[in-house]
Amino acid sequence: MFKTKGFSSNNSLKRRAVIVDAPDLPPEECEFFITAVGIADTDKIEFPAEDKNELEFKLEQLYEEKDSEDTNSDEIPLTNVSGIGKGTFETLKEHGIATIEDLITADPKTLSEKISGASPKKVTDWQTSAKALINA
Repeated sequence: MFKTKGFSSNNSLKRRAVIVDAPDLPPEECEFFITAVGIADTDKIEFPAEDKNELEFKLEQLYEEKDSEDTNSDEIPLTNVSGIGKGTFETLKEHGIATIEDLITADPKTLSEKISGASPKKVTDWQTSAKALINA
């Protein structure tokens, strides 16, 4: 658990970390400060003159945002649907379900009768997961 000093989180850079429940540690507290350099055990931190340039960094782009219009359901493999592995994919393909669109438009009851071990509820779950993939 983390606590701030006082009633407002803006009145101090001082914070307190509290171990509330740990299997092998007793309850314990420690104070730390959020500074311009980072997290420290004191609020009196200065930048070393020669290291100022070394502290600069660039943010990396971790992922590219896609517009939902750009998402083509034919490009998404059926194995990306939650609960569909390679074996299930092959079975679905044998019954004419090769794309996400095929899966979404299929009747759950009819499809579950063709595939052993797949209930109508399971097929509906696949369809819900497939719709979520398209909208993501």
